[in-house]
Amino acid sequence: MAEQDGRLPSPPESETGRRIGYDIPALLNMRQVLGASPQRGPNDTPSIITVQNFKGGVGKSTVTTHLAHYLAVAGYRVLVVDCDSQATTTTLFGFNPHFAIRREETLYPYLSIEPTQDDLAYAVKKTVWPNVDLIPSNLQMFDIEYELAAAGTGGGGVLASRFRKLRAGLFELAQNYDVVLLDPPPALGTISLAVMQAANALLVPLAATTPDFCSTVQFLSMMDQVIGQLTAAGITVEYDFCRLICSKFNANDPSQDMVQRVMDQAFGPALLPVPILESAEISHAALRMMTIYELDKPIGTPRTHKRCRSNLDEALSQVEQLIRRRWGRPAMQQPSTLASVTV
Repeated sequence: MAEQDGRLPSPPESETGRRIGYDIPALLNMRQVLGASPQRGPNDTPSIITVQNFKGGVGKSTVTTHLAHYLAVAGYRVLVVDCDSQATTTTLFGFNPHFAIRREETLYPYLSIEPTQDDLAYAVKKTVWPNVDLIPSNLQMFDIEYELAAAGTGGGGVLASRFRKLRAGLFELAQNYDVVLLDPPPALGTISLAVMQAANALLVPLAATTPDFCSTVQFLSMMDQVIGQLTAAGITVEYDFCRLICSKFNANDPSQDMVQRVMDQAFGPALLPVPILESAEISHAALRMMTIYELDKPIGTPRTHKRCRSNLDEALSQVEQLIRRRWGRPAMQQPSTLASVTV
């Protein structure tokens, strides 16, 4: 109706007259015109979510990037902060961390012992998504680990000040966004600790294997001890929600099904009920430095692509509902997986 009465432009069509779907700018304009934007209100606090686990190989960067793109399709303004020197998230956004990113474009100038930046605006990069920005990383980010660890041996004053600085800088920057996603290193280092206390929500991805389950239990136990130590040092750590999500789940593997039942019993409602299924489509997209939400057509079979996209929408919408609940908003309807979106 809005297209017919001129409030929206005519729908894009192919040469044969077939509707070809809408791109992200068109969807954002549509929400603006129709008053259907999910963006937070002026009195709502931005969600700053750290996607964290000290166990590598659990799909942490994959979850972070797909969550960012899912929220972007839904109409949220998203900032992704890559804090990991491996820079997998930066790579998935199409930036070559070794050749296209300098140390001066990462968090380093802000967190180093001799900082050259007083706020984080310098590091924000635009991406191909109009409502997703990125603070990238590269291998030189690891220098911060050495510097802050050395500073911590001298009494911890500098270390504590950097923790508070990162929290203040991210909160100030977050005022321009609805959701900030933090991707820290998969290790208990100074950057991970700084990120842990800078966030106001925690999402823990883990695979349904015995080593990952045991490692995550140790991670949560260690987190409890670390938060106690940070609190004793006058550094407050408060989370609006803390959830675990099973990633890379193979529903046809009996051993994974058994481990997932154990996880249900151990974590209870803290474990999100819908896991992210393991899919070749996700792996194929990653080879192209893309996510499922960026593909204009299936890489494998259409059936595999549709099943993968449907699962991601359902699994990631669980996080969206937690964000909306924090703002006192009603739950959103599940988006149609048949919608055609072009970035």
